[in-house]
Parts: sequence; C-alpha cells; structure tokens
Amino acid sequence: MKILIELYDKEPIYNYLAAVVFRPDKVYFVGDSDALNEKCKSKTERFFRFMGLDCEVVYRYADSADFSQLRAQIEKIVDSENKNGNSCTIDVTGGRDLALVAAGTLLERVAEITCYDKSVNAFRLLSGGKTQPLGLKIPCEAFITAAGGTIYSDTRNMNYSPEEWKIIKKVTRLFFENCDTWTSFVKYLQRISKKEGLKVGDVLSIKAPLSLSEGAKAFSCNEDIMQGLERAGALSSLRILRSEKRVEFKFASSEIANLLVNEGVWLEMAVYMVAKEMTEFSDAQTGVKFVWDIPDSRKPLNKILSDNTPRNEVDVVISRGVSPVFISCKTRFPTNEDLNELYAIKENFGGELAFAIMATTKYVGSDSPIYERAKAMGIGFIDERNFKNETVAERLLKLTGG
Repeated sequence: MKILIELYDKEPIYNYLAAVVFRPDKVYFVGDSDALNEKCKSKTERFFRFMGLDCEVVYRYADSADFSQLRAQIEKIVDSENKNGNSCTIDVTGGRDLALVAAGTLLERVAEITCYDKSVNAFRLLSGGKTQPLGLKIPCEAFITAAGGTIYSDTRNMNYSPEEWKIIKKVTRLFFENCDTWTSFVKYLQRISKKEGLKVGDVLSIKAPLSLSEGAKAFSCNEDIMQGLERAGALSSLRILRSEKRVEFKFASSEIANLLVNEGVWLEMAVYMVAKEMTEFSDAQTGVKFVWDIPDSRKPLNKILSDNTPRNEVDVVISRGVSPVFISCKTRFPTNEDLNELYAIKENFGGELAFAIMATTKYVGSDSPIYERAKAMGIGFIDERNFKNETVAERLLKLTGG
C-alpha cells in the first residue's frame, strides 16, 4: 500500500491499526483541530516509532461537522496522490458519520476503502469484500502511548531466575492459604528486614525479636507463615527461639526479600503468571506506572512528573489482540472509588476495545451492589472462588471475549 488516508477518531487504537497492518509509505490523518493538535501529533509519531513504522506522516485539517469541507479535503489528497501515480486507500474505522459518507462518495476515485471488523478481527476491503487478518501482537505499552500517555517508570522487574520463579509460585499459593493474616505478617517482616542506612535485601541474614511495637501498634511473627516460607524455599536456616523470644533466618535472595515485604504483590503475581502462560495473550506487565501526557522538547518527562499531571498505576496490563486489558488487584473488598478509577483508565486508555477487571481475594456475589455497579460500568470480577478453584485462566478468557 502506497497511501493511507486515516479519518481521525477519538478511539485511540482505531487511528493506528490500519497503518500497523498495511504499513503504507505515507499516512494522511484527516481531522479537526482537537484531533490534530500538537499532543495528538506527538503521540502519533511516538506510537509509530514504538511499533517500528517509518512511513511519512501528514496532517490535514477538516471540520468534522462540515461534510463539504471533509469531502473537499479527502478529494484534494486523492487527486494530488493520483497525479503522482499513487493509489489511495481510505480507512474509515471509527470515523465520524459525516467523514464516512464523504469517503464513500469518493469510492470510484480511490483504490480501496477499508475498515476494521471486530467480529472477525480483520480489515474488510469494501470494494470486493475480502479481508486482511490482523495477527498483531501489540505490546501493553503501545496502548498507553496510543492514548496519549507515557509510562514513566519501569514495570516491575520480572527477570527472576528459574529457581526464584519456583519459589514465587509456591509463595503465591501460601499467600492464598493465609490471606486473612498475610498483611499483618508482612508489616512485621517489613520492620525486621530493613537495617538502618540499608535497603531491604542488602542484608539477607536476619535476627529479630518475635514481636515488637511502635507506639500503640504491635507487630508479631507468624510462625506458621515463616515455616511455610521455608518450605517454599523463600527462607532458609529458620530458627524460632521462643525461650529467647527471637527469630533467625536467611532470605533466598534480595529479589525474594523485596517481594516478601510487599503486601499487595502476590495477588498481582498470581494474575500475571496465569496470563503470561496463556497463548491468547501476547503481552502481560505488572506495576505499570504512567502519566496522562506525552513529553516533548518543550515539556520533557521530568517536567511532566514535577507538575500536577494526572498519573496512575495499573496492577496488571494484558494485551489480547487489539484490546488492552486493565486489571486492578485488591486484597480487600472493592469500593466504588476503586471501580471509578479503573473505569477512567479503561475509557481513556483503551476505549471501546478495552476490558477492565477487578481481581480480589474476597467473595463478590452477583447480588451484591458492588457487582451490579461494576457490571453497569463494563467491569468484570475475578474473586476468591477463581483463585481457590484455579479457574483464573478460564475467567480471564470469558471476561475478555471468550
């Protein structure tokens, strides 16, 4: 394909799918001033670089509410390229109604009009009805970029050794067996694992009292969990000296130590590990931190971060075909505020192709008010039943389109 004419739309990924699939020499983006401002240009060019597209990008203004202007602008592009011997294809995926009609009136003067058909996950070539399957594997970060966001911190390090992964899987099971007491135990572990002037994991051998207090708060060792961690290989040389009221042990590694003092990470890890092993998903990331802006020469990333720019962290982000899946993980019963935050992320960074899921260690009945509200917002649940019954994979598939 030589020339692609893209009718700019508010749905982020719709603006870029055709370019990624057909990889034309040149892309014209036709839209109004809101769609073609500097921020939109920045995110478009950044997305193209991210996806390895080196095509020329041209922007043309046309009032989306003015049929004559839309048609004239598209016609001008087509005529100009045809004079240069280049055939044009117009992508009408997601375009506004007037833009679609304007494009349709020029069908006899362009090589093709195409649009994405979600039902078959392919582009339809409207002149003859043929389809072009996508077969795309879009990284999680690309969805954030396409919507005008920037990941400003590395996602959680997942470069664990094979032995560490074995330990992580065992500790994850231990976490679900001890959900009710895990948080209080981790608060104790946090306090005994960090030496003054050092970070957690700098010192692997720990000697500490079985209980301690900070003001009115008391923290104590959970012997059952400690023994479970030793069986999992997360700890070694465990000695619980009751007569001396102290405990001694050694962390398996600094990486394992840092995971153990993070009270919320194990639910995220459980979802991440399931998704990572499923062929239906092309990418999975955890701890994805991003701001709602795109840096440029006038406003670099450090300036964006220093301003009051909206920012978020999504516990798990998964890529399934052209759809991002945003998952929020809670070790407590979800609230309306949790749903609102997740919904805003889904709408702003995924649009109508995105999925939103709330994962929780609590039971959420279908007759509960929070379930009904989530359903109305298009948010699904993975709850304690799925983790206990090991049906997280099946639930992920069902909630992301079957």
